[in-house]
Amino acid sequence: MRMLSARNICKRFGDAEVLRDISLEVDQGQVVAVIGPSGSGKSTLLRCINQFETIDSGEITVCGKKMVSFDERLQRTVYADKDTLRKIRLDLGMVFQNYNLFPHFSVLRNITEAPVSVLGKPRREAEAEAKVLLSKMGLSDKAEQYPYQLSGGQQQRVSIARAMALSPKILFFDEPTSALDPELTGAILRVIRALAQEHMTMVIVTHEMAFARDVADHIVFMDEGVVVESGTPEEVFFRPKEERTQRFLQRYFEDRAG
Repeated sequence: MRMLSARNICKRFGDAEVLRDISLEVDQGQVVAVIGPSGSGKSTLLRCINQFETIDSGEITVCGKKMVSFDERLQRTVYADKDTLRKIRLDLGMVFQNYNLFPHFSVLRNITEAPVSVLGKPRREAEAEAKVLLSKMGLSDKAEQYPYQLSGGQQQRVSIARAMALSPKILFFDEPTSALDPELTGAILRVIRALAQEHMTMVIVTHEMAFARDVADHIVFMDEGVVVESGTPEEVFFRPKEERTQRFLQRYFEDRAG
């Protein structure tokens, strides 16, 4: 089943065209890794799909629901009505690189706030589900602590649990390990790897090349706002067709050889 279809996406910030005719498709249970140099538009693409930014042209469909289309007659994008956009948002979960936890809420409340206030779940039910998620993240003993009492890796695992608490159909990660040291990075990658084994549909923007190679079903390489190359990990990492992809991956191969 096609979970996400983004076609011919264009996005400008003033005179800067940060996304140029980008297309991305994700099937149920698929893990897609988006790689590329900093400033290539990877995070902007995720923000557009998750409705944090609007697109200038193109179409996005999520779980069969049309989020935005381009009206040829009006020559502008047309977004769905508010109710449809709200339903689409509930299908999507986003994990940010800087955690974005509420500092004045306990870990448990950070996870339960949205299910209670957005979905209308009874608090007791939301808390029981949150505790299951915390156990899954290896954080059962942290429920009553506050974000400032946690390490960066623990905060990121809480943010993953918070995103999962709304039972999204697609989970997005925006460079989830960029603010972490190598030891803490490993813990987050293990969590994401476990989600992949459970066939969670995911789109992961990452600079962790070995992780992308090992976990993803499909690799998208972006540079300067365009998709340069895409394919299986085997195709992109070991048989790249484009010279730009080859240059980007050269350091990865050098590190691997060393």
